[in-house]
Amino acid sequence: MLELLEPTTMKLANVQARVEKHGDEDVMAIDLSVVWNTNNRSLTAIQKELRNCLFCDRRQGDDGDQTEMDLPVDEMPNIRVPGMDYPVKLDFQQVGARVEVAYGISEVSAIVLNLCKVGKMRVTPIEGGSAEVKFSISSSADIDDHIIGTLSVLQQREISIKLTMPEVEQPSAPLTEDDVFPGLAGGPLDSAKSTPKLTKAQKAAAAKSATEEFLGAHKDGEE
Repeated sequence: MLELLEPTTMKLANVQARVEKHGDEDVMAIDLSVVWNTNNRSLTAIQKELRNCLFCDRRQGDDGDQTEMDLPVDEMPNIRVPGMDYPVKLDFQQVGARVEVAYGISEVSAIVLNLCKVGKMRVTPIEGGSAEVKFSISSSADIDDHIIGTLSVLQQREISIKLTMPEVEQPSAPLTEDDVFPGLAGGPLDSAKSTPKLTKAQKAAAAKSATEEFLGAHKDGEE
């Protein structure tokens, strides 16, 4: 699950406003395309084995010549398959995200997008240990002219993004049978469970008693 708990710098590559049909109602929606240049360690948040699939270490004991770049170089700096046709397209989709887009010096001016769908993930590995990650953010929750206008002006500029997922509340106490199957308490299943089981000796004694009672009743009737 991809989460960016701290403000993360990205480029807002494209903004597209559109209309969605929610029943008979027309609702404004927005699609953002962003570009994130990051260290390849971040790829594990997208898919666990993605970093190992795209990167390896061919230095053979020495650091070698490294291209100067702003991002730090880690222990897996080399592209595993240099001749592959990049970017790699991933089957990735995350629904329900909350995205904050900051574009000023104050967090008060941040645009908040709720119930976002994150997807269309494309990853290009970069020799040296970094990666370019492109993905889309879509939302149709409370989108208005202010949000569309502000984000449209920010196209091709750097923005700061926080991406979080809602917390799922866990029950405070373990579930009981009555919680899962309400109304069954005292019913036939519950009664069957509460009925004690007889031993073989008790069953034999009960059968003998019933037989004697039956024979006695018939004998009295014959007399």
